[in-house]
Amino acid sequence: LFSIRVSRDAAFQFVPGQFARLGLALDPNQPGTPTEWRAYSMVSHPSDEELEFFSVIVAAGKFSPALYKLQPGEPLWIDKTSFGFLTLERFTDGDDLWLISTGTGLSAYISMLRDPQTWIRFKRVVLVHGVQYANELAYRDQILSLIAEHGPQRLIYLPVTSQEQTLAELSPALQTVTAPARITTLLDQGELQKRAGVALDPARARIMLCGNPVMVTDMRARLGELGFAPGRRGISGNLAVENYW
Repeated sequence: LFSIRVSRDAAFQFVPGQFARLGLALDPNQPGTPTEWRAYSMVSHPSDEELEFFSVIVAAGKFSPALYKLQPGEPLWIDKTSFGFLTLERFTDGDDLWLISTGTGLSAYISMLRDPQTWIRFKRVVLVHGVQYANELAYRDQILSLIAEHGPQRLIYLPVTSQEQTLAELSPALQTVTAPARITTLLDQGELQKRAGVALDPARARIMLCGNPVMVTDMRARLGELGFAPGRRGISGNLAVENYW
């Protein structure tokens, strides 16, 4: 796991939750020309002077290892257009905003949590981050700072570890050590709502899913049974999803 921070053209605008297309010149026969492009959500806030992205090295991949090896001063291309619809504009205002992610899918939510509009539009935010091991809980320090700023009753942080016990010390919202689990399992057991202390009420809650496509697909089906659905033309929904690769 790694983060990369780059200069930002003043003309590049985006909404928290959107992503950019990053380009690298990987063809030695075309130096100075980006030949490979990948999508990455902005971790940074739209008011920041720089752009920050969060990634994981895919050992057999073509793009992420090269991105990781970039040195200060080397070029990274960024498409002038921002993309994506995983934004709060998808929802009408509600009481509870659930931000559910796995791995680097957390990226889009950090930008949202730093945005004042999020706290104006919603009374409470539940941030769920699923990883294999606790050392993969990226941006935890920033999240804890946001909890200190907004209060533990308004920002409920639920880290979930699937390959080791989830320790209570990871978040103020956790009361005891819990067994390894996946987010889908916790939802099925009612444990996700129990840990948050917040009911999943379709009339009150708005939910975003971002991360592993399997998690997104499984959670979308389960939440659909509970009354959550994406918006349709002219009708605001209470569920928004994005696969993160």
